[in-house]
Amino acid sequence: MAAPQDQHTPPNISIPVAYLMIAITVLLWSISVVIAKGVHEEIPLVGLTFWRWVTAVIVLIPFVWKDVRDNLDLVRRHWKIYLAQGTFMVGGGTLLFTSLNFTTAINASLVNTTQPAVTALLTWIILKDRLKNIQYVGIASAIVGVVFMIAKADLAVLINLELNIGDFIVIFAILSYSMYAINLRKLPPGLGTFPTLFVILFFGTFPLLPFYIGETILVGPVPFTLETVFWSVILAIIVSIGSLALWNNGNRVVGPHRAAVFVSLMPVYGSILATTFLGEEVFSYHIIGAVFVCAGIFMVVRNH
Repeated sequence: MAAPQDQHTPPNISIPVAYLMIAITVLLWSISVVIAKGVHEEIPLVGLTFWRWVTAVIVLIPFVWKDVRDNLDLVRRHWKIYLAQGTFMVGGGTLLFTSLNFTTAINASLVNTTQPAVTALLTWIILKDRLKNIQYVGIASAIVGVVFMIAKADLAVLINLELNIGDFIVIFAILSYSMYAINLRKLPPGLGTFPTLFVILFFGTFPLLPFYIGETILVGPVPFTLETVFWSVILAIIVSIGSLALWNNGNRVVGPHRAAVFVSLMPVYGSILATTFLGEEVFSYHIIGAVFVCAGIFMVVRNH
C-alpha cells in the first residue's frame, strides 16, 4: 500500500519501505552507541557530538550547496523551525550523553523505554493524532520487552533502582527527541532530503557551541588526533547524515508515534551486535524480551 502523499511527505516511499528505513535508523543509532562507549574515555562526548555535526555539514556542502543557495529565501523565512529542529536533535543527543555522567547505563536505558509513550502522548496533545487501543497495548508490550532485557529478568534490579539527576536529564532528552519527530511535519516543502538535513545540521551547531566551549574549559579539549578525525567522520556519515535522512523520511510517512516504537529495537540490536562482534552469550531473557518488543511493534503498525 502506497503512503498517502501531501506537501510534507517524501514522494514514492511506500509504507513498508518507510518502516524499513526507520528500523535501519535504529540499527545505526545502536552502532553509534557502541562507538561512543568505546571512545568516551579518550574523547569528550559533547566535543565528539559537536565535531561530528560540523563534519556532517562540511561533507554535505558540495552536494547540496546549489539547492540551498537557490532556496535561501525559503530558509530565511522559516529559520525558526530549522533552528528548533537542530536544537531538538542536538539537545537530545547531548543530554543523553551527559546523563551518563550522573546515572548508570541501566537507569538511562530503563527511563529511555518511555520514549514511545511520551511521543504518542505529545502527538495526541500537539497534533490531535490519537492511537487505537491495540497500539497502546503494543507500546506497553514493547516497554515490557525492553525492561525484561535490561533487567535480565531479575526483579531485584527494578526494586533496587534509585533515581538520580541523570535520570531526569534522560527525560529531557526524550522530550527533545519526541519534539523533533513531531515537528518534522512543520518543515516547509521546497527543499530535498539532504538540503533540508544540511540546514538542520547547520543551525544545530549553534546551540551546541556554548556547551562544547564549556566542556573544553571544564573537562578538557577534544584531542585532534587521527582517531578523533576518523570517528568524527564515521559518526557524521552514519548518524548525522545517514540515520537522520532515513528517520526524517520514514517518520514523515508513518507518523511520529509509529516511528517512536521502533526505538525499542535498540536493546535487541545491541544484543545481536554484542553476540556477533563481542562473542557474548544469548540468554533466554534476550529472546523473551525481543519477542515482546517485536509483538509490540507489530501491534502499533498493523492495519497501517
